[in-house]
Amino acid sequence: MIIQAVVSENKGHEGYWIATLCLLILLIGALLLPYNSAHHQHQSLADHQVLVTDLPSPPLAMIAELRLAHEEIRYFYQTQQDWLAVTQLEQDWIAPFVKDKSWAYQGEHDWSLVAAGIYQSIPAKGGTRYLLNSRSDQVDIWLQEKPQVNAAAVFDLTALASLGWTQVVFSESQLTEQHTQH
Repeated sequence: MIIQAVVSENKGHEGYWIATLCLLILLIGALLLPYNSAHHQHQSLADHQVLVTDLPSPPLAMIAELRLAHEEIRYFYQTQQDWLAVTQLEQDWIAPFVKDKSWAYQGEHDWSLVAAGIYQSIPAKGGTRYLLNSRSDQVDIWLQEKPQVNAAAVFDLTALASLGWTQVVFSESQLTEQHTQH
């Protein structure tokens, strides 16, 4: 076997050209990066709103179940054109309406359909009340940590906020949409 060393014509200077070209590409990218980044204007939360990431862990499990229940309820509404009763949700094993160990752990909430597409809970052991508004495609969850004597009779933003309900906001896009809707 014959081994032969091959020497470049310009004694390895093409390595310098490649390194210079890489540095030039990085420099141009670094200079143009501020012009290519998106500038977001952060919306501020209203007094009656809270980001889901700012909530303590106990209500997060219930909120996760309510988000999934919202999807199921919307599906049933679109196929049957009628809102499901709480007993039907329980028979279909849709959490948090079904009375299982999770239901007992989360405070044994007694759910009721208080208006078309609006489900409200009253915990048996005291604690946070929840309200799920399934009328729109976007999930709309409200919670009331210090329950007041009177329950909500009108289910619009100002009435719920005045009664001490707090709206759970999941993203800035939802925040923007809700500001324009109400």
